[in-house]
Amino acid sequence: MDYRLKAYPREQEKPEALRQAGKLPGVLYGKDVNRKIYVELREFDRIFRQASIHHVITLELEGKEQDTLIRQVNLDKRRRRPEHVDFLALSDEPILMYIPLKFVGTPRGVREGGVLDAIHRDIQVRVSPRAIPEYIEVDVSDLGIGDALHTSDLKLPPGVSLAIDAKEALVAVVPPEDVERLSSEVAPAAEPEVIKKGKTEESS
Repeated sequence: MDYRLKAYPREQEKPEALRQAGKLPGVLYGKDVNRKIYVELREFDRIFRQASIHHVITLELEGKEQDTLIRQVNLDKRRRRPEHVDFLALSDEPILMYIPLKFVGTPRGVREGGVLDAIHRDIQVRVSPRAIPEYIEVDVSDLGIGDALHTSDLKLPPGVSLAIDAKEALVAVVPPEDVERLSSEVAPAAEPEVIKKGKTEESS
């Protein structure tokens, strides 16, 4: 899917005044660019809900187009509303990013009474911006109770390489009686690094 967002140069406008007017201050940065910008908050919300950090967003700025990825969103702690956004301008150099995992098939162990435990829903990879896949497919059909798939088992698309330990477990089929125990032992997952709470510095 093609994600596009209109951006505007930010010169003398104060961040707080922009927020009160329904705008979202931000920066566009990269190898050859470092600019203060702003976007319409409503449009950003709509695009971010669909693209998140996983998809390229084309910024339209002063008649030019720039492919970007969202690298950080600062949130107001009370209202949970975006306060500031960082867009990374893409070049041809490989980047680190998270790609969603798409589990396909019904595990053999689930048919035998087990429960599928998705340990990771996405995975960090190194990839060229021009070769970013929409997702990485994971076939779980052959998993029996007690079986697991690891990052080394993934069939990666061309131009994509792992950026985490190849021994990392991704998904497993566990006996039903272990589900409650696993839930109590696993700590709550941290928020994605792209989301930061608290107010941003006014100078940004």
